[in-house]
Amino acid sequence: MLERVKNTIRDIFASPNMAERRPVVDENFESRIPGLYVVGDLCGAPVIKLAMKQGFDVIQHIASLPDAKSENANVYDLVIAGAGAAGLNAALAAKEKGLRALVLEKSKIANTIENFPEGKWVYAEPDQTPPRGKLWLDGARKEDLIQRWHQIVDENGLEIRTEEGLRTIARKGRSFSVRSDKSEYRALRVIIATGQRGNPRRLNVPGEEQERVYHRVYSPRHYHDENILVVGGGNSAAEAALTLGEQNKVTVSYRGDQFYRVFKDNERSMAEAVASGRVKTIFHSNVREFGNGQAVLEVQDKGKKTTENIPFDHAFVLIGSEFPGRFLKSLGLKLENEWEGSWLRAAALTLALFLSLWVMGGQASIETVREIPQFLGMFAAIGLFIALVQTGRHGDRFSLLGISFFICYSIYGIKIGGLGNEYWPYRNWGYGLFTLFSRPPSFWYTVLYTVLMTVFGIQALKRWGLDRKDKFQVWRYVSLLGFQWVFFFLVPEFLFQWAIKYQWVGARLASDPTFA
Repeated sequence: MLERVKNTIRDIFASPNMAERRPVVDENFESRIPGLYVVGDLCGAPVIKLAMKQGFDVIQHIASLPDAKSENANVYDLVIAGAGAAGLNAALAAKEKGLRALVLEKSKIANTIENFPEGKWVYAEPDQTPPRGKLWLDGARKEDLIQRWHQIVDENGLEIRTEEGLRTIARKGRSFSVRSDKSEYRALRVIIATGQRGNPRRLNVPGEEQERVYHRVYSPRHYHDENILVVGGGNSAAEAALTLGEQNKVTVSYRGDQFYRVFKDNERSMAEAVASGRVKTIFHSNVREFGNGQAVLEVQDKGKKTTENIPFDHAFVLIGSEFPGRFLKSLGLKLENEWEGSWLRAAALTLALFLSLWVMGGQASIETVREIPQFLGMFAAIGLFIALVQTGRHGDRFSLLGISFFICYSIYGIKIGGLGNEYWPYRNWGYGLFTLFSRPPSFWYTVLYTVLMTVFGIQALKRWGLDRKDKFQVWRYVSLLGFQWVFFFLVPEFLFQWAIKYQWVGARLASDPTFA
């Protein structure tokens, strides 16, 4: 029973606001395991140019460390898992810095790009960001890009073991023991650049196992005069629909209301294809079943759900890939938004904290409790709060939840209603305790809120407005801060008070208790 409650709580609070979690890394891409780094698609860089940048940057950091090079000939300076954009660029940068690196790749060099459709154009976006490192990147057909990358690998003599995937990593003293499918290696540091596109994501609907339903597009120009259904709203789905639409009748099913995540060229081309009738789009739709030659779509239109049958000869489900969370956890990596710790301990500490405050306030109604000195309740409350903070600092997120609940409950339980109307355990003493300089708790709550909003607002103003020279964001945060200070703090907390005190509104109105 308790385990079920615990899992339910974790499911609620661990719900991410993105499709998958990323490994937790610092500003240098180092995980919580010293010497183990994560770059590329796994670390939030799905675009080739950004993945290359991370691969380049992580080597600049590693090379700057005093123990970057191994003194043992049997120990590599680096083992890099993954021979994609991030991994190859990291290996090239390591070679340039004089670091001995081994690259392990479970399939082929640039395997993700190899799996692109024939003749697919590979974009070098974002345009305003120049590529970093020795790996070549420019707008090109996938075949030309892969040929150029193989040429660069050969010219630089990179040590790459293909068809040899990473299995396990174990820390042994100052180095790592790295096991692959075929052998075992030692390395001072390990870089995970495996990406997350190995296993295509599935819809898990009836009929998806049919031979005519695919999760990749290899040769789109082999299909002629067919009804094609493409499911998805990203670049892969858009590009497949555009290529297939040249010789087929294509319908695109997407759950969103428009294509948000596609490159500008793809967005423009899709609009032209839809306008010319080569491609039909059905937004707000979800595939419920792949039948015998027909797909059943649930379409939401103006709040009403309807069913639509779409004929298809072949269907392509292009909705991304499954995140390799289990594999990353097996390596010892921590993922974002994981709820660790003991919820029972956090609940017990939080309840004991409130009970200590109950004793501290001298309002305990039980005779045995009344005999406990109030100062002991105060010391116990301080100790219990410190215990929650310390366990929270060491990764117990349930303790942090307990602190958040304690603070929010206390603020509202004290500031509301006045003396005698506070929430337990603050009744008859909390309001008076936080009435400072003749100003009630509600005033100090407003002060705290305004200070916090100002601190975070200035940080956001700098990050999103000033640093990016974005005038809209500058005015956005300036107006938010201005409204908070003027209309929600200075005017109600001071100007109205002074208007009554100094009779700016006239003696009669200032003395009116209703107005006051």
